[in-house]
Amino acid sequence: MKVLKEDRNIHLKEQMLFSEILEGLKEIEKIEQGDKKEGAAERFCSLFSALEEELHFAEEEVLEERNPAFDESILPKAGELLAEGESLCLLGIAEEDREGYMEVEYDASFFKAAFSDQRFLKNLWNSFHYRNRAYYSIFSFNGLFLGYCGIRNLQASPWELCISLKKQYQGRGIGTESLRLLMKALKRRTGESVYRGRVDADNEASIGMMRKLGARPNGISESFLHGERLMHYQRQSKYLIDERLQELAEEFAVPAEELLGHLLEFRIEA
Repeated sequence: MKVLKEDRNIHLKEQMLFSEILEGLKEIEKIEQGDKKEGAAERFCSLFSALEEELHFAEEEVLEERNPAFDESILPKAGELLAEGESLCLLGIAEEDREGYMEVEYDASFFKAAFSDQRFLKNLWNSFHYRNRAYYSIFSFNGLFLGYCGIRNLQASPWELCISLKKQYQGRGIGTESLRLLMKALKRRTGESVYRGRVDADNEASIGMMRKLGARPNGISESFLHGERLMHYQRQSKYLIDERLQELAEEFAVPAEELLGHLLEFRIEA
């Protein structure tokens, strides 16, 4: 069975929360039937805000912490320069960058209604400042905010890279240049030379970026789905396996079915 690219590219995050969305919408329908339109609208925004928040934090892993703990104080503070390249620079995340971060998150979000909820926006912004995280704003030399990159957990080993760009700046090599700058700068400051990259098997752009960085396949890992929910998703999604996924499965030395619901793991050396 041939599956159109746009059909097989349904993001795992959507698959995971379909049941929660349906239950929430049923509740909203009951409220509307009771002639409480205002309450239904409020519940709708609350539903998507909660779902988006769950997605944002579902990526966090419980990892063994470093011993001794990494000293964050050696890294740049808010607005301070970490690195500069030929066309961009990396600065410590600062309060004035908030609007840019929210635009990036909005572009990538599947539940844009959540961004009308002020509580969600506050929690989202605060999450970038959690202890043991290191996020850096990406700016062009003419002052344009392009996106952000960083390390998810400074106490994990190896450090996991993350990056997200404004939609209009994607596909221009900015992500690759930013991560190269990040790894080289952190290596100079901390001595860290090995990094971890995790991407969805359907995210061809991110896989291409990993290859440009010289990353090597290093297995797969669970993310949003676990246990029975993961197995159910794999059983229901076997039709998505095509030639490209088969090739990836061979490269990562796993059965093709295992790529469904897992993230690809890459090892990157600075």
